[in-house]
Amino acid sequence: MSTTLEIVRIPVLSDNYVWLMREPQSGAVGVVDPAVAAPVLAEAEKRRWRITHILNTHHHGDHVGGNLELIERYGCKVYGAAKDEARIPGISVRLKDGDEFHFGKERVKVIGCDGHTIGHIAYW
Repeated sequence: MSTTLEIVRIPVLSDNYVWLMREPQSGAVGVVDPAVAAPVLAEAEKRRWRITHILNTHHHGDHVGGNLELIERYGCKVYGAAKDEARIPGISVRLKDGDEFHFGKERVKVIGCDGHTIGHIAYW
């Protein structure tokens, strides 16, 4: 089943974006690469969205820096590369190329794309 995700771009730091998304049928809310928590919290609260998923593409601090604060606030799960589990704060779902999982009513495919980091993944 395919739905239309609601997607919000949140500028953070001096040159990054965090992506907040909501699957409307289930109400699942995900955040991709939360570098810092404060702007994500502000946007989620403004929209009255409860974050259920954190999707990390890789371990760098400007992509995982807000994980623990968001977990503390929402109790959400952190999805990230199994290869980098030791460097992704709060990781709870360890992924590898070819894995699939559900984000609300949507099926997400994991694509391994080592290069920028040894455990870099993308989500489709």
